Amino acid sequence: MMNNLKISFVGPYSTANLGDYAMLVNNIYDFDCQDNLVFTYSNKFPKISLDMYCNNYNIIYMEPKLKNNIDFDVLNNNHQITPIEILSSFDNLGEIIHEIEKIDLMIVSGGGWINNFWAERKDKVFKIMLPLLIAQQLNKKIIFTANGIGPIDETKEFYLQFFRYIHTAKIAIRDNFTSMSYLKEIGVKEEQVTILPDDLYIINPSIISSKRNFFIKSKNYIVMEMYYPLSVLEKNIDKIKIFAKNIKEKYDLDIVFLPYDLVYYGLDQARYLHKNISNSEIIDIESIGFLPIQDAYHIIKNAKFMISSRYHGLVLSLSVETPVIYRILPVKEDLRYSYSKALGLLRSVFNDQLIYDSKFISLDLFSHLEEISNNLLDIIKYQKDIFSDLKYTSSKTNLKNLRKSYIESFCKDEINN
Repeated sequence: MMNNLKISFVGPYSTANLGDYAMLVNNIYDFDCQDNLVFTYSNKFPKISLDMYCNNYNIIYMEPKLKNNIDFDVLNNNHQITPIEILSSFDNLGEIIHEIEKIDLMIVSGGGWINNFWAERKDKVFKIMLPLLIAQQLNKKIIFTANGIGPIDETKEFYLQFFRYIHTAKIAIRDNFTSMSYLKEIGVKEEQVTILPDDLYIINPSIISSKRNFFIKSKNYIVMEMYYPLSVLEKNIDKIKIFAKNIKEKYDLDIVFLPYDLVYYGLDQARYLHKNISNSEIIDIESIGFLPIQDAYHIIKNAKFMISSRYHGLVLSLSVETPVIYRILPVKEDLRYSYSKALGLLRSVFNDQLIYDSKFISLDLFSHLEEISNNLLDIIKYQKDIFSDLKYTSSKTNLKNLRKSYIESFCKDEINN
């Protein structure tokens, strides 16, 4: 039963990437409020994806409009920006204030945008920060669902100014590895922070049961999601062909190429690989424009194994208990962001279990393919044994209850107020 709160969402979800938009959809379903104000930095997303899932909700979209005279080439290298400079960068401030005055609760949907890399995308970051600054001015309750924090080096002052401004916010992080340490560096107190599972680890059952769009012909397959430039795939195509040939001959396995994004290292890569690998299928998302959550869920759940270069490939694999190898992704030759969220996830979901993270994480996938093909059954057995441990089941139940309690506590607070 929907509650009558008026809530608002803001966050890094305005793309066709499954890992971004799907967390917002899951949060809308779990908060289950009739009236939702969704801030965006794109006039296309997340509306296209929410149109598929949110017909039962009232969704109002609002995009903060930046002034035309802002030089972001300069601002992206300036990390001493104050909140008042952000507030003065928009043309439709009055309109945004008017809409935020109507809400009961503002929610920062999960993701990883508080770091060095996003500080160089201030045209987007300003649009995420602005509603939060206004909500703080209006004394609205602000909460974060599970966000990843860091790395923040030269950008520390930029984020310190922001978090000290929204000082009443309640913050949730998705890892117990480095996020809390970075928050402490920018003045956030530990009592403000809760550790929750990633926003896509526990998917709302209503999403999972939604009508599917894609079905796999093969009954015996692995999933590959290859977040690489085409030039890198072309350079390594012979290694991928050998891998595909080996797993077919040894284990009678086909490959399903599953793009997580329509454009950004997604569908083009999947099409190229499918064209070159005979024992393969492709999930071609062009007609829909994005990868539907329920399709990704069931395709990964029914796979024997997954290889992914995207963090939310790891998240969904662990959620549905499909063995997985995740290739940590360097961002500007920096592995900290990718590694921290992956290791933090493993620690969170496996909790008290003894695991070797090297059994789940790869530094260089192409050099790892031969080892995977030679030892696939052992890798699968190792991970399946961990999934079947009662400690894993207990941990997953605990994480589900933590998320549910966190959401309910804020909804009840607002209803009682």
